[in-house]
Amino acid sequence: MNFLEEFFILLNDFTDKRSMKLRNLNKSYLTASFYTLIFSTTVYCGLQFLSLNSYLKRVFILLGGDIANGGIIQSFIFFSFMWAYLEIRKDRKEIKNEFKYLCLELLPTRDKHVLLPLDIPHIESKLAKLAKSQSRDKGSILVRLLSTALLKFKSTQSMSETIDVISIQSEISRELHESEHSNIRYLLWLIPSIGFIGTVIGISQALSIAAQGDMEAITSMLGVAFDTTLVSLVLSAIVTGLFHRLQEETDKLHAHIKEYVISNFVNRLEIKKDDLKSAG
Repeated sequence: MNFLEEFFILLNDFTDKRSMKLRNLNKSYLTASFYTLIFSTTVYCGLQFLSLNSYLKRVFILLGGDIANGGIIQSFIFFSFMWAYLEIRKDRKEIKNEFKYLCLELLPTRDKHVLLPLDIPHIESKLAKLAKSQSRDKGSILVRLLSTALLKFKSTQSMSETIDVISIQSEISRELHESEHSNIRYLLWLIPSIGFIGTVIGISQALSIAAQGDMEAITSMLGVAFDTTLVSLVLSAIVTGLFHRLQEETDKLHAHIKEYVISNFVNRLEIKKDDLKSAG
């Protein structure tokens, strides 16, 4: 396989992955919109049509039930929260799927099992069958890293260069994985920002009617101002905790994959001069 063929294969894989990412993003966006519609309708109808005591009424107002007087801000906050949550859940599911590849025995894991260069075509055959059976396997981090390591060893016959390319490819994969979290990071910033915007709007409205002396209206506007901040901070704290958990799992995934390839390919490979030509 020449350089141009390898380049176009990588370009095609990247394009397919970006298209799939965009479809998943749209799916999360639409699902979050649906849940937000249900949530906003529930709290609005609950406030308008149910006989609530003062405590429950305050809770429904806090959640944005009074849409006419600023409750729409909470709807935007909840939408951002749900979108971020769905994105995190989807990414964690993808990480769990990636961990499953470590159990497929693409490389020998038994003690004292030695790999010879003659075994490389057999490993490549496994990877080819895996990629052919399910198209998404071509985007697997483990499959991509192992394929790169095999290709480098076949072309250079150098273990030190193979280890270097494993480290470089692993770091590239981790950085690409981190870049896919950019939308989540933006939503983490957006949630409290919407809350503070609601606070500014509520305070400005309260000040605009202060000269009228309508204390009930002023109190209502100030309530909206601080309700949006409270809701946004609570939801932001929840989704930030989930995101840090996602980052931890992402780091563990890349560390385990790199360790798997080095331990079961590099450390097991026994190079004999008679086998060097056969490996190519």
